[in-house]
Amino acid sequence: MIEEPGRVVAVEDKQVWVETIQQSSCGGCAAKSTCGQGLVAKYTSGKRNHIRLVTDQSLRVGDQVVLGIPENTLLKSAFLAYGLPLLLFIAAAGIADSLFGAPEPWVIGIGILALCLGFALVRLISGVGAGKSSFQPLILKVLPATEVTAGDDCIGSLL
Repeated sequence: MIEEPGRVVAVEDKQVWVETIQQSSCGGCAAKSTCGQGLVAKYTSGKRNHIRLVTDQSLRVGDQVVLGIPENTLLKSAFLAYGLPLLLFIAAAGIADSLFGAPEPWVIGIGILALCLGFALVRLISGVGAGKSSFQPLILKVLPATEVTAGDDCIGSLL
């Protein structure tokens, strides 16, 4: 289970908005100054993300929660987002080249069309799966609410 701490910033009917802060582990890495991921993390670390979750738990604004998502769900999602379009690209280009003997510009074009079809399929599949609870993070732990100060306006950033 992959876990991420968060804080409840808004409560609606049976839904809560949880804010997480994107963090990077690049600070402890020896190669952070030469790594491309380290450069990206330098600009994205500390970004606040908001996620809406459906829950039956009675939560209040300010509650600290721990969200979790199973590793296999993450692997399935990564394959769906990256692997499916790439496999369609390779298969279509290979078929166009070996079976039909298409000229190279046609092979490239057919491969790109298949790639776009793969992205459309990912969008369709993820839209259908959006309502599935297996793709949603789970609230694993709830810690008591902390004091929310008047200057802490996280709800305004949701609107």
